[in-house]
Amino acid sequence: MAILAFNRQQLLPLTALTMLVVVGVLTLLSLLFKQSVIETDLLQRTRQALVEAGLPADIVHFSGRDGILTGTVASDADAERLLAVVSGVYGVRAVSNRLIPVNVPIVVTTQGTPEPLPAPSGGLHAPSKKYPIEQIDLSAIQFEYSKAELNAEAINALQKVIAELKKTPSMKIEVSAHTDNQGTALGNMAVTQARAEVIRNYLLSQDIDAKQVKARGYGSTRPVADNANEEGARQNRRIEITVLEE
Repeated sequence: MAILAFNRQQLLPLTALTMLVVVGVLTLLSLLFKQSVIETDLLQRTRQALVEAGLPADIVHFSGRDGILTGTVASDADAERLLAVVSGVYGVRAVSNRLIPVNVPIVVTTQGTPEPLPAPSGGLHAPSKKYPIEQIDLSAIQFEYSKAELNAEAINALQKVIAELKKTPSMKIEVSAHTDNQGTALGNMAVTQARAEVIRNYLLSQDIDAKQVKARGYGSTRPVADNANEEGARQNRRIEITVLEE
């Protein structure tokens, strides 16, 4: 009888601890489920509000009740409209504005001086594929004709680049944009520089150090395929990552 009483005394604290653990796990799961429901509801209602306002709906996502705006917009005014609509949705607590206005009309360097045109390549360019970051598939980054705006597919493609840069803070890269030989040399240089700058700006908006990323537009001076056919021209319209310093 004494042994039985002793075993019961040992079991009671263990049972109580087990029950506390179970209750804690169930509470955590309940909170996570509730947060997921809140995020889904806010996302649906916010995107509906953006569509009704004639604004892009794929630039917002949520962490709990906090909205996060990412991507590119045509101007500061568009960014302000997006921020106002999302902030006005019932239930939204705060909105983090990481939108990047795209208004780079000419080719400039960070010092504000004209960027010299690269010398035309005599043959086909062979991109470096030495480092993992250089091997990331960026084919999803596509731009409309003469435009420099990132869509949702492009932003998703850049997540691996962001992860590699954060994993190696000492790494410095060049983001380069290229195109086919349609249009004028100066026009191609301007649009590719704008596209490279937009990608750099997006990376910086995701907490990447500005010293890690250089942007350069090469126009049509570095083809990787023959522009004589559409398949070759399509391959030449591309974004590349080149490691400058490991």
